[in-house]
Formats: sequence, structure tokens, C-alpha cells
Amino acid sequence: MSSTHATGEDRVDAVGPTADPAPRSRRSGVSTSTRRVVAIAVVRSVVLFVVLAAASILVLDRAARSEAKSEAGRSAEVTARVALAPYLTDGVIEREPAAVAALDDAARTLMSYQEIYRLKIWSADEFVLWSDDPRVIGLQFELEPEEAALLETQGAAISISDLSKEENVFEASEGRLLEVYFGTRTPTGQPMLVETYYSYSYVQNLVDEYRRRFFPLFLLGLLALALLQVPLALAFVRRMAAGQRERDRLLHRAIGISDSERRRIAAEVHDGAVQDLIGVGFALAGKAETAPAPLGAELAALSQATMSTVRTLRGLLASIYPVAVPEGGWVAGIDDLLDELRARDVEVTVDVVAERPPHLEELLVLRTAREALRNVIGHARAEHVTVRLARHGHAWTLEVIDDGQGFVLADTEQRVAQGHLGMALLRDLATDAGATITIRSTPGRGTVVRLDLEATT
Repeated sequence: MSSTHATGEDRVDAVGPTADPAPRSRRSGVSTSTRRVVAIAVVRSVVLFVVLAAASILVLDRAARSEAKSEAGRSAEVTARVALAPYLTDGVIEREPAAVAALDDAARTLMSYQEIYRLKIWSADEFVLWSDDPRVIGLQFELEPEEAALLETQGAAISISDLSKEENVFEASEGRLLEVYFGTRTPTGQPMLVETYYSYSYVQNLVDEYRRRFFPLFLLGLLALALLQVPLALAFVRRMAAGQRERDRLLHRAIGISDSERRRIAAEVHDGAVQDLIGVGFALAGKAETAPAPLGAELAALSQATMSTVRTLRGLLASIYPVAVPEGGWVAGIDDLLDELRARDVEVTVDVVAERPPHLEELLVLRTAREALRNVIGHARAEHVTVRLARHGHAWTLEVIDDGQGFVLADTEQRVAQGHLGMALLRDLATDAGATITIRSTPGRGTVVRLDLEATT
């Protein structure tokens, strides 16, 4: 069968050279992923500052208006009580000219001092006893329940005037007004209600004063809090970078120790058991030539079986012996296995991104691909094999897919028990590298070996 390859600007052919990015060593500074953490932290700090500032300004503005209204009302009430109390007499209720004239002088003096827009004094039977607007004097209007209650409680109420009420017909065009009611009594105990109206600018001036006092301090505090996130993020990134470097160092050391041990085992088996078996095979072959016919045939068969065992052991040694990434990249490191598949008339498709993973990740990709392809060669009986490497941001995914006979996944544990450790060792290596290897297989429908990892540079 023919071999097919993916095309495109970001793909490379299995037999062609692969771009070798320089340098191949892992950077010692802050990695791309950790720099991304810093950028995210800074953006979040800015967004947090803007959101908190906007929300806080709204909340503070409402609080300032509420406090300004209360403060203005309390100040107006106290001032009016002090200024008008001596003039709120029974004579005013009886509309005695002297008493009304005295109240008129006191009230107008208060209004000029306090910049009061309107002032009304009510009797208990809801008549307007006095006002700076003579048009409402002597008229009767229904008081709101909370206003009428002040006649008994002698308390105060502060609100924004409802200028749609009948009593406010002459103030309806004035816009927003601050309204302060308070109850009082004449020297003989007759209840009266004092109503003062202030321009809302009285409240707005207090709001502006609160803003000038407190808003800058609050915003500076929020800004300091937001800026504090940056050094914390940098410290976190430095710790991440240090941890990543330590992880990589330990992982490289573990790989180095594993490779050294595998080389030692391969060398001992090759120089010991394999050589001994070769000697036995040759000895049996020599004896077979001189032995009588029945025994010679048996010795020849034993010689052939011994040499077949040697070839099997050499194949196992090839899988045990550690492989390094060649200069041409990891794809060049599987060319020999791809060529063997093609020699067996297996159609091969290689579909990989041109960019090579970082060094440690590339080594894991190479070893996983080689182990998966060796299993295809040895067991799959496939007609088509696909090797695919894709990149998604900082993540890499390798897939080796065949359409062979497949197997029952539970059988892999039995294969490990029988000494087939290649994929098991790769799983351990992938776990140490923070990657995962998954195998999907169905008898008669092929196998997929998938490696998922995330590069840190």
C-alpha cells in the first residue's frame, strides 16, 4: 500500500526534515505560562479596581446623599427650634397681631440666615397659621399621617418634598426641595407643627464636600489594593518558576537514572545471556552436523530455536535501551519504525505540526510514539497507521492510531505481569512529567494511543 502524508504550511512529512528550533534547552527564566499568569493577574487587578471603584462610587454617593440629607435636616431642625421657640405662642394660634408680627420678624430673620425657601407653621387642626407666602395663610390642608403624628411626639421628619401635593401648589415649579417637619408646643402646651423647605443645593453642597473629603482617599486605597496584587503575582510567578525548574531538574535526573539503569540492564543481558545463547546455538549447530540423523535434526531444530530466542532478546533490548531525540527532531526518531511498517505494506499517514515541543516534552512524545509503533509492528496486523501531533495553545496531543486487530484492555495488566513493561514505564514517565497516556482499543477495530501534555515553556 502507498504512504500518504498531510499537507499544509504548518505540517511536515514523516520523511522530510523537521524544523529544529534553537535553542532546544529549556529557558531558565519565567516561562510562557507563568508570564501568562502575571498578565492575567495584572488585568484582573485593573478590572477589579475599575469595577470596585465604580461600584464604590455609586454606593458612597448614595451614602453621602443620605448622610447629607440627614445632616441638613438635623441642622435645620435645631436652628429653627432655637430661633422660633420664643415666638410660637398661644397668641399666634389666636392670630393676635402683636404675636403674629413678632413671629413674622423672627421667621424672616431665620429664613435670610438659613436660606430657607419656604416656611409654614401649622395648627393642630391642620390650618396654616403663618407662612412667608401669605396666599396659604388660613388655608387648611390634610397632613400626611407621619406629619400629623409629630404634633404629639414633638419629633422631626426629613424628606424630599412631594411638590404634587395640594399644599405645595405654589412650589411646584421649584424642582427638588428638602422638607423638614418638627413638632413643638406653646408655653401652655398647645401643639404646633413647623415646616421648612430648603433648596436641594443645600444637600448637594454637603454631598460635594463629602466627595472632596472621602472619595480621593477611598480611590487611593482601592488603587493601592490593586497595585498590591502585582508584587503578589510576581512573587507567585517566581515561586512557580522556581518550582518548575526544580521539577524539571528532578524529572531530568529521574530520566537520567532510568536511562542509565536501562543501559546497564541492556548491556548485561547483551554481553551475558545473549552471548551465551549465541554460543549455545552455534554449538548445537556444530553438533547437529556430526550427530546421527535423528539426533542431528533435533539438535538443528534446537539451534534454530536458540537463535530465534536471541533475535527476540535483541528486539527486547532495542525497546529497553533508551532513545534520545535526534537532531532532526522526534519525527526523524521514528523513521526506522515507519519504514518497517511500509516494508510490510502498511499505509502510513503522518500528520504533525511543524513546531517541535520543548525538549522534555519532545522526548516524551518520541518515546511514546516509538513504543506505540513497536506494538503495532509486533501485534496489531494493521493495514493503516496514523501518527498525529497537534498543538492547542500550550497543550500538545500525540495520537498513534491503527486499524488492526485491537485487544481487550484488561489484557494489558497480564502483559505487564509477563514482562512487557514498555507502555507501563511510559505511563510512569508521563505521570512524572504531568502528562497522561490513554489507550482505547476494541478487538477487531484497532487501537488509539493518546498522549496529552502541557508544555511549560
